[in-house]
Amino acid sequence: MQPVTRRSFLATGTAGAIGVAGAATIGAPFASAAAADPADELSPSEAAAHSGPTMVHIVDAESGRIEILHGERTIAVTDKTLVARVLRASR
Repeated sequence: MQPVTRRSFLATGTAGAIGVAGAATIGAPFASAAAADPADELSPSEAAAHSGPTMVHIVDAESGRIEILHGERTIAVTDKTLVARVLRASR
């Protein structure tokens, strides 16, 4: 068995992330209107500037601590609202 690197994990996990995103999209029409804020959406130029897979790791749901893994970087963020939206979308 080959060792798992962060890069190989992200590359392999992309298919699963796409599946989760697809499941979240299917459930989106049933989400409350208050949860969707148009100001939170990416502009076309922001979306075009993004490249490669991004993974969000919820470190502590109660405190809202997450890690965003993008390329070779890890960004630590605290955002209770984002954690709640991700967990609700994963139901």
